[in-house]
Parts: sequence; C-alpha cells; structure tokens
Amino acid sequence: MDLYSITLFIYNLALIPIIFFSVLFILLSFLNLLLDSRKEKKYKGLKELPFISVQIPTFNDPIAARCVRKCMEFDYPKDKYEIIIVDDSTNKETQNALSEFKEKHPGFIKYIHRENREGFKPGALKNAMSITKGEVIVVFDADWIPKTDFLRKIIKPFSDPNVAIVQTRQGFYNKDTNLITRFAAYLLMIYHTVVMPINNKLNCVFFCGTAGALRRSTFDEVGGWNLNSITEDSELSVKLLMKGYKTVYLDFETPSEVPDSFEGFIKQQMRWCYGNARVFFDNALDILFKPGLTIKQRAMISYITLGNIIAPVVVIMTFFGFSGWFLGEPELFNMGHLFEFVFRFLFTAGFLFMGIIALAKQKKLSEFPHLLLSTVTMGLVIAFANAFAFSKAVLNSKLHWFCTPKVENRQYT
Repeated sequence: MDLYSITLFIYNLALIPIIFFSVLFILLSFLNLLLDSRKEKKYKGLKELPFISVQIPTFNDPIAARCVRKCMEFDYPKDKYEIIIVDDSTNKETQNALSEFKEKHPGFIKYIHRENREGFKPGALKNAMSITKGEVIVVFDADWIPKTDFLRKIIKPFSDPNVAIVQTRQGFYNKDTNLITRFAAYLLMIYHTVVMPINNKLNCVFFCGTAGALRRSTFDEVGGWNLNSITEDSELSVKLLMKGYKTVYLDFETPSEVPDSFEGFIKQQMRWCYGNARVFFDNALDILFKPGLTIKQRAMISYITLGNIIAPVVVIMTFFGFSGWFLGEPELFNMGHLFEFVFRFLFTAGFLFMGIIALAKQKKLSEFPHLLLSTVTMGLVIAFANAFAFSKAVLNSKLHWFCTPKVENRQYT
C-alpha cells in the first residue's frame, strides 16, 4: 500500500464518525421542527411572588454598571428582590464605581468584594451566598441587558415545586462586528434555537451560567457551585437532573455580547469544551447507570458534554484530506471528483443544516452566506483548539479558567 492509499484510507475512516454526527445534527433539526407544532406549556400562577436575589458576577467589568441599572428597572415589586454585585475586580476605579450602587441604594443593592480569586466565577458566587436571601437566584454576566419584564417571565415555571432551573435564550448585540463574532453568535444561536427546545421536551435543559434562575433549596441540596469545575453551570445542571428535578427553557431573548477577538473566542470555546467533557468524565457512572434519569436524558447529557469528541476527528480528516490532495493524481476537476465532493459534502453538512433551521426560526435566513463562510474558516480553527482542549480533558490535565473580556468595557477605559 503506497503513501497515497494510506492517506486516503485514514481520511475515509475519519469520515465515518463525522457522517454520524452530521446525520445526528440533521435528525435533531427535524425533531426540532416537529416540536414546533406543539403548544408552549402554560404554567399556573404563583400564589405568592418569591423573593429573588439577582447576582451579577464581575471581574474588572465597568460595563456591569449598565446591567445593574437595567436590573433596577425590573417591574417586579422592589420589596421582593435584591441585586447583589459579586465583584472580583482588581481595578480600584471599577470597584469604586460598582460599590457606589450599594451606598446609594442600601438594602436593595448589595456589594461584595474578594481580595483573592479562588474558584474564579463559581468561587465568587459561592462567597456571595452568605449575603443572598432569595428563594430564587437569578444570575447575569456583566454584559447582559435584561428587559423590564425578565423576572416576571422567568419566575412562572417555579409554580411547579419540582422545577430547579429556568434558562432563557441568549441574544447578541455585537454579532455583526466581524467573522469571529458572527461564528460565535451562530454557535450559540443553533444551541438555543435548535437544541434547547428539544432539551426542554426531554427535561434536560442545562443552566448556561447567565440569564437563568435557580431554586435556592435545590441548589443547596446538591452542594451548590463546584469550584473544581470550569463549567460549573453544566456540573450543577447534571447534579440536579440526576436528583430528578425539572429544568425548563423559556424562549425569550436577552441581549448580550460574544467575543470579538481571536484569543477571547478560542479560549472561551476551549474552556467550554474542556469543562463539559470533565463534567461527563467526573460523573460518567452516574450519568450512564444511576437510577433517576431516562434513557433520553442520558443520551442528551452525553451529547452535550461529549459533543466535542468530534473535534480531534475533524483535525485528522482535514490533515489527511489535504495530504491526499497533494499526493493524489493531478486530475482534480473531472466529473468523478466533482460527484465525490458533492456526495461527501451533503453527508457531512449536518451542522450547516442546523444553522439553516436556526436562521430561519430567527428570520435571518439571508445571513446564510455569513454562516457558511464563518463555518469553513473559524469552524476549522475551533476544531483544532477544541481537539487540544478535549485531549487535555481526557488526560485530566489542568486547563485554567479564562474570563472572557467584555467588548463594551473599552468604552469605559
């Protein structure tokens, strides 16, 4: 067997799992379309509005002041919620600007600051629990811009005492900045628009760490935030699901931002890839075999946490595909090669199909050229980065926390 034949064999071998995932994406897309005909679940009215603690974790994010001001405008009774600024900032100006809210609105707004960053975001949130009195906890990252009726909407599912998590949809106010922001937004749009409604039907909604709500009693029951996890939101979700609690997805959008720099985007994706994979590896026996989960839940949890297992395969396919292209015969553009290319493209285009469904649902189908361009460029880069991150997760080699820089902080510096 010559070198070209070996290269072609490995390339075709790598195609098998890629086609499997592609078909899975297509099946998920059709399943999502079938769910569309079903009426959205109606929740009973709450006999009494619960007290809510709105936590805003921040690290050198002066833009957090905007989020605080938006939270102050909620049309929820002022005596029924509090705002807690959970500040790990090392910048004194940011500390002073955020702590002023506490001075001007004592009791209603609380401010807590640490001199260390132990556990990073989950560590800061855990530290804030000592001054958190809400029956329900709502979390917003510093860049989010919640609408006035956010609390009234998100609180409705908690009329069911078995509901532990309520998550909402992420919007993006800086999506059109560059190719990086477009691809980052499309990835999240696909997850929230196509996958999340399916998760909602299966009772397998994951808390996304922001723009969501947690029932305090169930949160405490499973031990709260795991400081050893860099995707503490996924870890918490799995623990609550394994306890038999319900998790809910509400399809209303809150604007936020996505990374606009190459470094920020890559490190964010690597953290999510590594952290989710470790959630599976650290809880594998419980996820697969512990009573309390349905087969569908086990499958979906495995898919969400291990989905990036495909990244190393994409890298292998790309490497040997290009190698075969250079080693192969010079006749590249005959009809046989064209037919083969089209055939393989159709069988590996499941992600793009999901993207079309997501864009259509958001009435943004005209953006498909941007989706295609960003996928074949940034998508390949992300595959290499996530292949590295997933390998580190398999080896249980430490990947450090990275706080994604907030774009609009630049307006305040």
